[in-house]
Amino acid sequence: MGHQGLEQHRRILGILFIVINGLSVLIAVGVMLFFGAMGGMLPGAKPEERALIVAAGMGVGGCLALLGLPGVITGFGLLYRKAWSRTLTLVLGILAIPNVPLGTALGAYALWFYLQPGSDQVFDT
Repeated sequence: MGHQGLEQHRRILGILFIVINGLSVLIAVGVMLFFGAMGGMLPGAKPEERALIVAAGMGVGGCLALLGLPGVITGFGLLYRKAWSRTLTLVLGILAIPNVPLGTALGAYALWFYLQPGSDQVFDT
């Protein structure tokens, strides 16, 4: 595959990392907002019960955000041709494979890209 083809795949992979992992971050924000609202709207709930519901939502949402943010950062690194993003692409691509179906497709594409001869040439050093 030529240099231009690899450049195009690098850009596509970067966009996919941003979109797919950005969805995780958006879902995380939604979970936090939902549980925050639920904690405030429960009629007859004690303050400590409301606080527990809000804390659970913040915990789950925070974990989802922590899982999605590295992928978003990696996607921007790919778009801006950062050499460090190549390693993160491999690591996050492997970790994404069990996340069927989008993570599996993203992980397979990342591994395919990583294994192409010359794929290291499309990054700035």
